[in-house]
Amino acid sequence: MKQKQLALVSIVCVAIVLIAILVVTNWPDGGGPVGKMVRFGTGGNAVDYGPYIVAKHHGWFAEALDKHGYKVAHTAFDSAPTINESYATGRVDAVFVAVPPVLVGRSAGVDVRIVGISCSLTQDVLVPTESDVKAVEDLTGKKIALLKGSSSHYAVHKIIQDAGLTASDIQIIDMLPPDARNAFETGRVDAWAVWPPWVEQLQLAGQGRVLSGGGVKIYSIVSVRGEFADESPNLVKEILRVVDRAKQWIANNPEEAKAIVARELGVSEEVINMAWPRHNFAAQITDEIIDDIQARAHFLFDGGFIENKVDVRAGFIDTSLRE
Repeated sequence: MKQKQLALVSIVCVAIVLIAILVVTNWPDGGGPVGKMVRFGTGGNAVDYGPYIVAKHHGWFAEALDKHGYKVAHTAFDSAPTINESYATGRVDAVFVAVPPVLVGRSAGVDVRIVGISCSLTQDVLVPTESDVKAVEDLTGKKIALLKGSSSHYAVHKIIQDAGLTASDIQIIDMLPPDARNAFETGRVDAWAVWPPWVEQLQLAGQGRVLSGGGVKIYSIVSVRGEFADESPNLVKEILRVVDRAKQWIANNPEEAKAIVARELGVSEEVINMAWPRHNFAAQITDEIIDDIQARAHFLFDGGFIENKVDVRAGFIDTSLRE
């Protein structure tokens, strides 16, 4: 009898362990089941993620989606391939990122869509403080560090084109921002095209100055997984409402917003204060911006960064979920 009782206890214990394993497996980050979780991501650290950073800080995403019975999870991606892999395998639902990574995914057959813009900003080129480069035309023959296939790469293409130069007039050095910063500081490159807060950090350190490049824009967009948008349009609408709420809060509380972004990015408020005026957090999708994103798609295809052409008006940019 005792042996039967011990066996029964053992079976119950095993069952409890198996249930616990299933719960942990299907309830990531301590939240609800996978089907009741909205997973957010960002493409790294950048000031232009301000609305996302502010909304996350205040818990507005969690608050809005909790009304629908959903929990939220947040992660930061370190490269375009990891973003698109996560989209393709359904491991992320919405990512705040620049345009090129999602164009790459779309070209490769990943159903990812742009549903909003969280910010736009101008692209400038940084040169050493004592450089003899005074105008864009002076970049002829110079080495420019940038991340190939990025928004900054497209911006440099436009900047030199508008100045009457061609790609063969400059030397593009493909580098991730940390490596590019080291190359810039040690004089191995003559210029660097990058986004805030990298630029302002070197400006404040007295190591760099901005070479005005005109009005070429970078867009920080709100992208979503296509299946998520199709199956849960109300959740996407909630996300966009939260982004708009964060934008308005930033407009009404700029100093507090700067402090939140500075803490999140781990940089000084002085850096954020210098970068802030370059950003338009009120930006929304317009026909002009759609045309500009199409131009980026052409640039990536012509440069061999994507294998298939992308028609951005063919379901890639979706404004139907805005209210």
